[in-house]
This record gives sequence, structure tokens and C-alpha cells, in this order.
Amino acid sequence: MISKISVMAADIDGTLCIKGGNLMPETRRAIQRLHDMGVRFGTASGRPLDERTLVKAQEWGLGFDFDFAIGMNGGELYDITTGKYERYFLIQPDTIRRILNRISKFDINAIVYRNGYDEIYALRMDDFLRDSIKRNHSHVEIGDVDFLSRFATGKIEVHMNPAIKPEVLAAVDEIAGEDFRSVITFELADHSTLEFQDPRINKGLALRKYSEKHGIPLSEFIAFGDMDNDIGLLEAAGWGVCLANGSETMKSIADAVTEYGVLEDGVGRYLNKYVLNEK
Repeated sequence: MISKISVMAADIDGTLCIKGGNLMPETRRAIQRLHDMGVRFGTASGRPLDERTLVKAQEWGLGFDFDFAIGMNGGELYDITTGKYERYFLIQPDTIRRILNRISKFDINAIVYRNGYDEIYALRMDDFLRDSIKRNHSHVEIGDVDFLSRFATGKIEVHMNPAIKPEVLAAVDEIAGEDFRSVITFELADHSTLEFQDPRINKGLALRKYSEKHGIPLSEFIAFGDMDNDIGLLEAAGWGVCLANGSETMKSIADAVTEYGVLEDGVGRYLNKYVLNEK
């Protein structure tokens, strides 16, 4: 464990809470205690950043605003001190078209974000988008590959049944280049999410940007995550913790693994035991 913690960053879905859920009670209490002690707190997710992410601090009952928020797996950074969003290394239209032309023959849905949840383009309407419209009041337009490839975007998000994942990944390997990378970011028995971004993007990039802006060494950062898109976050932080429900790859690179998963208040129980020194 690092000797000084000045900043805490955490993934949302599968780490702080289940997808679309609220913070567990011990997680909320521990974060509040750390913030009261002067530790800055921010989220680091694959979601596009807009007010919908920032208001979660109040929805979760934290009693304070996020000091920062990382979105698009590190492609976006919000800083409360400036109130501005920064965006890095968008994936370009020609690359979007190349990827989608290759994988759209499979039973997948592809989504690109133009302006947070206010401007989403997809190949088709599905249950994931219906849920997003319900939860996030998203504005979604449906179109073909050319329609989705009109603008640069922070990421391409692909949803599929895990049964076809090997075929889709093999097709992606056939067109692999230096202009994109892909990573599985969400996995259930009946659902997989594959995301494409510029290879320079990872959550650690935005964490380093925040560190540089505020002159806080990364050695004083603690970070929590669960899936492979959190690898850069944990590697950049002075102390990186993977949830018990995390991927095997994440567990192998983390400085520590929680004893409990997200549904068992894993983050809060870890902070209580190892940071706040509560028995």
C-alpha cells in the first residue's frame, strides 16, 4: 500500500456498482470519509462524458461533486476546477468505416457517440439502446455503415452474444492496424461489449493528464477497476486494485485484489480495511 493517498479514481460498472445501480453503503461511506479527509475523487469509465455522468455524485448521495471524471476509456477528461471537457485522439471516419464494413456481416450492433448521449448513431435499435434511452434520455438515430462513419468519434461500441465473439475477434484481427485497438469491456453470459479506440487511448492517459495539471504525483493515486479497459488506469496509479469479480488479466497486473466483489461492497470493504484501517 502507498504511504500517501491524495486522489482516488474508480471505474463505475462492475467496480463501484452494478450497471445502472447505486453505490453500496460501505463504498459510499468510505468515499465520503476519504473526501472529507482531503482525498480527491473521480470516476473513470467507458461512458461518454456529459452531465449524466457528473450528476451521479448527487444521485449516489455522496454530498459532493466529482473532482474529476474520465470518460471514453480515457479519451475524455472533465476537471471541476475548470468546468471544461478535454477530448483526446478521436478515431477517424475512414477507420470507423473499415472496421464496420468488416464486422457488420455478423449479428452485432455498433454504436458511435457524437455528443455524449445527446447524439448517438447505431446500426439498429436493440434492448441495450432502449435501456439507454430510458436511463439516460439518449437521442439515438439508426443508419447504415456510411451513416455511422460521417464523423470522428471517441469510440466504436459493439454489442454481441458471446457465442459469436471468437468469429468477430478473428475478423478484427484480419484488419488490425496502427489506427485502432480493441478490447472487451463488458461480459455476461448472454452479452459481450467490444470497443474500438485510437491505440493511444486508455484510462491511464487521462489520469496522467490530471496528475500533470494539478502537480500531484501518480504515486499518490489509488485506482479501482474490474475489466481489461481498466488496465491503463491501474498501471498509471501508484496503487491499483482489481475487484474480486474482475478479469483474470486485471488480477494479474493489479497491486491488490479485493476480497469481495461489487455486489458484496468490495470497494468499500477494501477501503475500510486497508486505507481507513477499520476492523
